[in-house]
Amino acid sequence: MKKLAFLGMLLLFSPLAEAQEPTPLQDVNVDELEDVTDAFQESFFEALKQKGIENYDRAVQALDKCIALRPEEPILYFEKAKNLAALGQVQEAENNYLKALQLKPNQRDIMEALYEVYYARQDFEKAIDLVQDLAKFDIRYKEDLARIYVRQGAFEKAIAVLDELDEALGKDAYRNQIREQALALSGGDYQEKRLLSAIAENPQNEKNYLNLIYVYSEQGKTQQAYQTAQKLLKINPNADEVHLALYKFNLEQKEVEQAFKSLERVMKSSKIEAKAKHSVLNDFLIFVDRNPEYEPELEQAIALFSETEATDVNEELGAYYLKNNDKTKALSYYEAAYQKNPNDVNVLRNLMLLQLQAQQFEKAATLSEEALAFYPAQAVFYLVYGVAQNGLGNAQQAVDYLEMGVDYVIENPQMQADFYSELARGYEVLGNAEKAAEYRTRLKNLTQ
Repeated sequence: MKKLAFLGMLLLFSPLAEAQEPTPLQDVNVDELEDVTDAFQESFFEALKQKGIENYDRAVQALDKCIALRPEEPILYFEKAKNLAALGQVQEAENNYLKALQLKPNQRDIMEALYEVYYARQDFEKAIDLVQDLAKFDIRYKEDLARIYVRQGAFEKAIAVLDELDEALGKDAYRNQIREQALALSGGDYQEKRLLSAIAENPQNEKNYLNLIYVYSEQGKTQQAYQTAQKLLKINPNADEVHLALYKFNLEQKEVEQAFKSLERVMKSSKIEAKAKHSVLNDFLIFVDRNPEYEPELEQAIALFSETEATDVNEELGAYYLKNNDKTKALSYYEAAYQKNPNDVNVLRNLMLLQLQAQQFEKAATLSEEALAFYPAQAVFYLVYGVAQNGLGNAQQAVDYLEMGVDYVIENPQMQADFYSELARGYEVLGNAEKAAEYRTRLKNLTQ
């Protein structure tokens, strides 16, 4: 089958919300206000209406009328501040939040909104004071305090706050992310001293060794990382996670046999997450791509991974074998990937391509027709269907779909050329020499 050119080519910071979900700010109900006049009520409802349709300037004007009538009502300044913030008038928003707090101290909703203003403009000193007050309502606000310290470069303070929270609330994945960021930004010397001290105090704590290995790896101190890993193994021979580091070290040193032993340990471990195993397998894929003599070991690694994890790696493996021109294996893995994730467009494209190259025209036609039901504007699926139907001798079906699909081609001369070539082929079979010649001419003009 003629090779188609195009088909061949196919082959951390926002405040508060990340830390917790505070009680949503409540809009005021005019019925809760005492002795409101008709004029006040009219202006207040006008403010709510204008805010609702995002006419924030008009909402401010209406609220100013309300304030003139009831200047001691904190909710009016609060509402005005929210509208001013939406207009980008940050300083005026702050002034009105402060006025609202003056009239109603320690109001959580107002404090939260003011904190957002301080954080957005990176006024961290004011933000620190406010978030410490908010922590009196909920200690989890101190997660924001830790994040601010990281932004300021006060890494020791950040870690101290995180340790305090872990002690009070137990460990947490989100706080671990903040800690890892703080450690990554703080510089290796501080981290190294901290972890060495922790290991000296508690030599049985596996996590400190693993963190120290990570620090050494980030610093490029490969030998120290390796030595730390060996120390951990002496203390705890069953420390499976250390093999993540040993695997990488041995692979870099071209000690493939030792690396594979660690890889086996990783793959068989119930202590190590599927994500980490997936990463190890990807690393090994890259290594084997550069060193194809180790492809048998890759097959073993795939088998080990498949035995223990439900995570799908078939697409990566399909891509690897496709790159290395083993289209039979590539097709097998893309078929498996499709069974796992039938809605992945990239998987669909590559699978169809491989089916065409294997002259599996029935399968390619069926799959592309099904794909078009979900992706009716994807030109490539029309092209695949047309090629498949031409391959099956169904020229009329081929040209019908190709004529529809060519209109979806946008700024892709190679795909356009494939459409023209297949249309010419189809019309020749149908005996329509004029249309066949038209598309031959278009193809010639396109490729000149």
